[in-house]
Amino acid sequence: MNEKEESKASIISVLNMKGGVGKTTLTCNLAIELAQKGYSVLVVDIDPQFNSTQTLIKYFTGNLELYSEISDNDFTIKNIFYNFGTPSVISQKDTDPISGQNHKIPNIFSLTKDGISLDLIAGDLHLIVDINASSRDKFGAFFNNNDLRSQYNYILIDCPPTWGELTSVALSTSNYYLIPTTLDDFSTIGISILKDQLMTKIQALTPNTLHCLGVAYTFLTPTTAQDGIARRQKPIKHDVEKFFSKMSQDLKTDVEPFKTIFYRDNSFVGTSAIYKSNKKKPEFAAKATEFTEEVIDRTN
Repeated sequence: MNEKEESKASIISVLNMKGGVGKTTLTCNLAIELAQKGYSVLVVDIDPQFNSTQTLIKYFTGNLELYSEISDNDFTIKNIFYNFGTPSVISQKDTDPISGQNHKIPNIFSLTKDGISLDLIAGDLHLIVDINASSRDKFGAFFNNNDLRSQYNYILIDCPPTWGELTSVALSTSNYYLIPTTLDDFSTIGISILKDQLMTKIQALTPNTLHCLGVAYTFLTPTTAQDGIARRQKPIKHDVEKFFSKMSQDLKTDVEPFKTIFYRDNSFVGTSAIYKSNKKKPEFAAKATEFTEEVIDRTN
């Protein structure tokens, strides 16, 4: 088993102001790849759309019955914010929501398939309600009281596709953020707006322990170009990366693109987007592995 030398987890918020950029796909594939490599992994789905939750549960169990159970019993992330009901534990092997077996931390349940295991705090559509100061404190208290930073090597937080209190809560808990983005006419504008929001957040943190893990290019147009970038996307990539230098200066952290590039394909979207299970597209699994190696290198 590979283990990080550091006792504290790398907590990574995956975020973008724009939806449909592969945020959930990267989160889920990264989690599975890290788990396969022997790292202890927790996925926190803080996005009210809870796509990561649905994707992972469907991948590990084949259906969404487990989510129906935890949702019906109010053991989703909403429970952490509002302490609604009695916190308990659910696991894939133990579907009794009040048994508390197989895991010692409330509201977290384990998923296992083909020798790969990871933990999940399930998302909830009802999290669209306002998050106040008290509920923000409860989220931080949950991390601290259960000492999650020493329980896991990696904690991945799938954030909403907007800037709001939920994203702010996630970043306050994280030490890294990862930005997936497309290369289209709105990329530079979106990253510029995100930079301004991040700068305000970082200025509020004392000390600043939040760093950019990198920018991942997704949904790129397939091409035979040697650099992997289609002709029409080259100027957009140039403009985006030119902005990275100012972004690095303002955010006081290196902002660099990942070498791994993900191209547009029908298998890259929706709840079927787990590369490892796509036997017809083995190159996707290879890309997920390559991307994960970059993440490990940047967090060590």
